[in-house]
Amino acid sequence: MKLKAVLFDFDGTLVRSIDLLVSIFERVLSERNLSAPASAELRKFIGRPLPEIFRIITKLEDVDAFEKRFREIEATRNNANEIDLVQETRPTLEFLKSKGLQLGIVSTKRVEVVEKLARELKIWEFFDTVVGRDLINKPKPDPEPILFACEKLKVSSREILFVGDSLLDLTAAQKAHAPFVGVLTGVCDRTEFKENRADYIFNHVGELTNLARQLNGY
Repeated sequence: MKLKAVLFDFDGTLVRSIDLLVSIFERVLSERNLSAPASAELRKFIGRPLPEIFRIITKLEDVDAFEKRFREIEATRNNANEIDLVQETRPTLEFLKSKGLQLGIVSTKRVEVVEKLARELKIWEFFDTVVGRDLINKPKPDPEPILFACEKLKVSSREILFVGDSLLDLTAAQKAHAPFVGVLTGVCDRTEFKENRADYIFNHVGELTNLARQLNGY
């Protein structure tokens, strides 16, 4: 396979934001005197659209107020003071870009939220496209976001790597017929990825450089 592009999930893959997101869910539920699931269970929901998560947790259909409050809190805390890059993220992006590969982000966050944090963390300039929840009809685990990103980059899904930390990411990649790299910096462990047939399993995104060398003979 000649690798032409690498697409990344955002939370838990490029940035260490899972604990922050869990704490925001807990606060929103607490403010309404609702019990939150255990942190380990909440972590498994990360990556799904917010309305879906709140419907699962609260068993309510109308969750607009929950989503609005989550976004209010997130807007004040979703910044470089509270969130760090996963180790070796920046040098990895620099390496991949220097080899002429196109890079993209595929997230269930809105594009403006991803852009704000990526700019603060000084990685925005590496990306050729960003696909957020606001640009597509069906979020991960549907393949639509990955296929839409591929269309924007003018590449086949078989010519990319999709890098993510969750089974939602893995399922979306499999449905899109895209090779998948599972990273252990988010919500899934090695066993989960192995049992669900991830193509590659890495400790973090920094290990992508060797894979890119192998695939393209750098």
